Amino acid sequence: ASVVILEGESGTGKTRLLEELATRIRLAGGTVALVRAVEGDLDEPGSGIIGLARGGLLAAPGLPAAPAPALGAFAAILPEWADRFPAAAGALAPVQALPGVLGAALAEGPVLLAVDDAQWLDRASLLGLVAALRDSARAPLGVMLAAVPQPPRQELDEIRSRIGGDLPGAAVLLGPLDGRALRDLAAWALPGYDPIALERVCRRVASDSAGLALLAVELLSAVAHGLDLREGSVAWPSPMHTLTQSLPGELPDAVVAAFRIGYRRLSRDGQQVLAAAAVLDDRTTEALLARATGLEAAPTQAALDELEWQRWLESDGRGYGFVARLARRVIALDMVTPGQRARIRERAGAPPEIA
Repeated sequence: ASVVILEGESGTGKTRLLEELATRIRLAGGTVALVRAVEGDLDEPGSGIIGLARGGLLAAPGLPAAPAPALGAFAAILPEWADRFPAAAGALAPVQALPGVLGAALAEGPVLLAVDDAQWLDRASLLGLVAALRDSARAPLGVMLAAVPQPPRQELDEIRSRIGGDLPGAAVLLGPLDGRALRDLAAWALPGYDPIALERVCRRVASDSAGLALLAVELLSAVAHGLDLREGSVAWPSPMHTLTQSLPGELPDAVVAAFRIGYRRLSRDGQQVLAAAAVLDDRTTEALLARATGLEAAPTQAALDELEWQRWLESDGRGYGFVARLARRVIALDMVTPGQRARIRERAGAPPEIA
């Protein structure tokens, strides 16, 4: 039995990697139970285990051999389990029932229990998965947990600290794509581009996406589709407009949606400061952002710390700027009303925008 922790910022490919592994395990004859945790799960003990029971565990061979109370625990909650095991009954909690069900499933073949957004997994379910690894140490059981580093989760940190000791497994940190990876990706997406054109598009994509896999793929896809629609068009971006020329079409929906979700997960102060940073100059100072938002120094600093941890903003000697240029564009145009833009610029002492 082993555990894998996939950690990385939103958009680095955690979900894609997890799903790819799950697909390969299914093709090899294993059972996969996959659930994506949400914020509300934190306050619902056992909700993660119930999600796994609903997310594929019922398909495991060997389940009829599981103890009736264990089957009954899930049959009492989930209609699909009740349909398959109508006679099963029991008063066990889902976390208590998991060992019996897993034992029967593992006797027939490998099982992967996968949790996406594991930072939201309830404590009881998380500890239940660790207990399952201990109790099934010699069985073909895999537990995969994909999570973002912020907000921090003590239980995940404890599991990571035990990997290589009493818990076999690995912790995999996914980061932004580097220059070589972006060039390989661009060469695959744009086979008609020559090396010079590929280098230009890679510089633009690196600047706009900050190397986040989700954004890089969507941008290159947009370029490819734009070229397909304009027969004989020149390569994007053009040689003299590498960092300024607009995309060949509208921003992909996936890009806008990804930024919207990330924006709404921020605190109220974080949203205010990020909106102000998007409306003002490329680089802004803490004092200017405090003036533009009307926040006191302490909440402004807390918001800036949050935005740095969440990889929205980065700081250098000139002030704060966006990690991904594309993020600034989406926030400024999609998450801020014209009235808000005007008030932000007025409070900051910036000249009004020309329509």
